[in-house]
Amino acid sequence: MTRARGVARRAYVDVPWGQVHYRHGGDADAPVLLILHQSPLSSATYDAVIEPLARRGLRVIAPDTPGFGMSDAPPRPWSIPEYAAGVWQFADALGLSRVHLLGQHTGAIVGAEALMSAPERVHRLILQGIPLYDEQERAEKKRSYAPGYVPARDGGHLKVIWDRVYGLYPRLTPEEADRQVTEYLLTGPDYATAYRAVFDHHVDTTALDALPVVLLHGADDLLDRMTPQVRAALPGAELVTIPGGTDFVADEQPEAFADAVAAQVHADLGREVAA
Repeated sequence: MTRARGVARRAYVDVPWGQVHYRHGGDADAPVLLILHQSPLSSATYDAVIEPLARRGLRVIAPDTPGFGMSDAPPRPWSIPEYAAGVWQFADALGLSRVHLLGQHTGAIVGAEALMSAPERVHRLILQGIPLYDEQERAEKKRSYAPGYVPARDGGHLKVIWDRVYGLYPRLTPEEADRQVTEYLLTGPDYATAYRAVFDHHVDTTALDALPVVLLHGADDLLDRMTPQVRAALPGAELVTIPGGTDFVADEQPEAFADAVAAQVHADLGREVAA
């Protein structure tokens, strides 16, 4: 059964390298939750949960990562620090001084760097699955992960993308897989630019653990397998899991996801007021 889509508003904002497309919702004076999606997808991943989060008193802003979704690509492939700097250029363009950050997978790596580069601008970082690869897996990912596709006259490349999407996420409905295929096509044959940035980047987990971080993801998220390593690297981070949720728990269980995220944001604001 196809899940209901959200009704998030959409807009563009000018940044130094072009335009960033974003989804948003909520009152202008509400606490800001800035969401960074996984690659090679887009903010459409969070379309269904923006309105539920807004009902819980948040202003939600979910940009498409530069080069993905409907955002312009940077002039050359970026490193993770450059993606993080791009987050703050986007925030500046919208007049956002301090935010709550939520990052998923690639977005979690970018969010961690954004937090460490400007901790005074972040109340708390919610990591929705963060890939902390060991050197063996990092090298293997560099060699073989996300090899791209070659457009073919007979459309055979569509089957290549379709098989990749279902190989990663066998629980998707055909309609949901269709949406992801569209996003791969929007990005283009080399959809792995942000992946390569992740594989080349080492997170300073000692510095990150000294900052306000929480782990929150679906119990069936692909990166839940890394939870033992992540908790060992970030022992100060609280862990919250949503039963039955996959990488797309925001789409599958928008009310439960909104409850969990809003609870973290409001609790954090309460702690700051008390302090």
